[in-house]
Amino acid sequence: MRTLLVKVCDGMLYKKREKPYKLQVMDLLQYRIELSSDGRRELSNQESGYTGECGLDTFTGELICECLVLNDLPLVISGTDFQIDALIITPHEIGLYEVKNYGGEYLYNDGFFEGVHSDLSFHSPTERVNRHTSLLRSLLKKHHFTIPIKQYVVFIHPEFMLYDASLYKKVLLRATLPGHFRKLNKCSGELSNMHMQLAKKLCDISSQTEPYTKGIPKYTFVECKKGVICEKCGCFILEIQFKSKVCTCLECGHQELVTKALSRHIREYHLLFPLRRMNISGIYEWCGGVFSERKIRAALQKEYQAVSAGKYRHYV
Repeated sequence: MRTLLVKVCDGMLYKKREKPYKLQVMDLLQYRIELSSDGRRELSNQESGYTGECGLDTFTGELICECLVLNDLPLVISGTDFQIDALIITPHEIGLYEVKNYGGEYLYNDGFFEGVHSDLSFHSPTERVNRHTSLLRSLLKKHHFTIPIKQYVVFIHPEFMLYDASLYKKVLLRATLPGHFRKLNKCSGELSNMHMQLAKKLCDISSQTEPYTKGIPKYTFVECKKGVICEKCGCFILEIQFKSKVCTCLECGHQELVTKALSRHIREYHLLFPLRRMNISGIYEWCGGVFSERKIRAALQKEYQAVSAGKYRHYV
């Protein structure tokens, strides 16, 4: 796993946020197979959640205090998987952030959030963050790290409102985030080698944890619709003019370099079918014959390494 180290004033973005594996797969599948109503709902939830997490990044990216920011951490302890949306390591403590992108007005009632003006009801995210905090504490203890953990549920949607003062210490609303991070910026102290070792250990564990796949519909290469998809509108591009350096979507008019579009579809093929050999004939079929075998061979030779020869040649 590549861990991004980017200096942001005095704070440090130690692990950047990437689009979750599950969302990447479902985002591609929506154009290739017929998603069920549950599948479409799951995709919508994944998109909303990722948008909310990126919303939090706009605040953590402006921190100027001594801290390490780790985003999107899938972790495991004793066979139990859990996901942390954002972790901020400061000299004195760890801040664990669970992000939700719900809108509306709610009341807390016996472990549930119930809509004030609707029939909507869902399990309290505070119970989930309690569990994640407990698991993280066990993980730190296992690896001999001792540092306090503070937990927060962030409701990033500007139109979310919670009417229950008893939860306010664990809950951050969109309007309270500027004040929360101003306070965090005032924290004193310096990061030590221990803090860097902790961040590295968490990233190492994260890189070895299997991505979350529950809810991804089953699919096969045969049933997926083949062809080249416009990166802007998702419509299929049926042909590219001979010797043209760009492919043009007839639906929205978007243009993309042929080399870029081909590379994008090779990555898509590899993401959706990691166990399937990546060869010229497979990519040609996946792209619906829109790209020539010559162009596909050139793209594979440029970005991947050839294995074997002749009809058995494939790329890794």
